[in-house]
Amino acid sequence: MSYLYNLLKQFLALLLTTTDKYVGNFGVSIIVVTILIKIALLPLTLKQDKSMKEMKKIQPELEKLKEKYANDKQMLNIKTMELYKEHKVNPLGGCLPLLLQLPILFALFGVLRSGIIPADSSFLWLKLPEPDPFFVLPVLNGAVSFFQQKLMGSADSNPQMKNMMYIFPIMMIFISYRMPSGLQLYWLTSSILAVVQQYFIMKKGA
Repeated sequence: MSYLYNLLKQFLALLLTTTDKYVGNFGVSIIVVTILIKIALLPLTLKQDKSMKEMKKIQPELEKLKEKYANDKQMLNIKTMELYKEHKVNPLGGCLPLLLQLPILFALFGVLRSGIIPADSSFLWLKLPEPDPFFVLPVLNGAVSFFQQKLMGSADSNPQMKNMMYIFPIMMIFISYRMPSGLQLYWLTSSILAVVQQYFIMKKGA
């Protein structure tokens, strides 16, 4: 695992430094690299959306199974898996793009802390290896996360998610406020692109 992590870190460092040769600013380079990563992950994002739509379709059938086998958990699991197989649904399919983003996030954190990006690298009011002194990026990250969940309508389809729609953005602000600005910039750009992608995916499916 450490070998793969180092390989990913070296790849991101090479991508950032190569991009910087053309754009001349590491902040802009982070935004460009984030766009390239989003484009590379687009097929998985489309697959995630398809999986979520299929899960929504079979939700009534899942509820019926829960009622029918309320006292037989083993049979409930068997019938649930049969239903997933019948409709070709992977319940974990929706998590795949997020799971793939986490190693990228950790690797980029390592790149920012490794000294590859000069300590005086700046973008707007930010020093990229240091946290945002005015907490603008953490707040924006939380706001975009909230908007993204509203757009996806997760609280409407699952009332249990309603509290998480408010808790998760607050958690993001708390987690990210001490992160390097470069990492927060990646996170914010990625989240905004995810919102744009989701909007066009929903518009296409409307």
